[in-house]
Amino acid sequence: MGTLERTETLAHRIGSNGRITVKTISGTLRVRGIEGEEARLTVTYRIRAADQTAAERALETGRVIVDRGPGSLEVETPERRLSTGLAWLFGGARVRADVALEVPWGTKVRYETMSGSIEAMALVGDQKYRTVSGDIRLWNLGGLVEAGSISGSVTLDNGGDVRLRANTVSGSIKVRARRFYGTALSTTSGGISIVGALDSSGDHRAESISGTVDLTPLNGVTAELRAISGSIVSHVEHRSEGGRGYWRSIVGDGRATFKVNSTSGGLRILAARPGDEVVAAAAPAPSSAPPTPSDEGPGAAAGGPLGSPEAS
Repeated sequence: MGTLERTETLAHRIGSNGRITVKTISGTLRVRGIEGEEARLTVTYRIRAADQTAAERALETGRVIVDRGPGSLEVETPERRLSTGLAWLFGGARVRADVALEVPWGTKVRYETMSGSIEAMALVGDQKYRTVSGDIRLWNLGGLVEAGSISGSVTLDNGGDVRLRANTVSGSIKVRARRFYGTALSTTSGGISIVGALDSSGDHRAESISGTVDLTPLNGVTAELRAISGSIVSHVEHRSEGGRGYWRSIVGDGRATFKVNSTSGGLRILAARPGDEVVAAAAPAPSSAPPTPSDEGPGAAAGGPLGSPEAS
């Protein structure tokens, strides 16, 4: 049994504030923000089959489904609709699809996968990322970001101005951004690490049953911990209050508030290290212009195979 690799591409104009939805079972999902009003989709298929004929037949059946509309692009793999997700099999052949997208910075993005991993960078539109067992890795993002995984980890590095909601059961959450305008972080047994300035007008919370929460504040903060057996340990100058299940530590002017709920985990307040501060913007600010209608003609809204197939 051999492996055939095939790459197919498609370009579709969605405008500066369009919408992208991708749903898969497995494979790697990648999305990157770029200038312009065009979304560029690349799907790399890897087909394991007995021979070339079987591989080509499997590809025809297992090709991703693409729906193009005015200001939107939706991508879905057939097994999301046709199978349980245990395997994507077509006539004895196995088809795997890795999806990569380049989209305008302000695009609204929704990515969903079962066992696949997700990677995203340089976006400022509303974003939602969901996976069951894969990891979520994010870079240079701004705006509203929601990320969730059951057993995978969630990481955000070099973020800009962010409102972040992230949750995982057994994985860890590690985030760093220039300024958090709101945070809601939750894990059951994994650890949580947050580095950045916390805006004093935002709501900042973290929950963990047994994991430790590490906070590296880049501005004044009042850190509160409610726990049965945990405590606050601070490596920076602070003022402490409380006891018997409730502790409070005030760093600097204490204007921002960071609340932690835990059963047996603790809160550590760490000193900033060189390189912790994010000094550059994640991406240009999103435009307020409405999505630009597609100019690809009346056939653009129909689903079907991608254009411009390229064997590789």
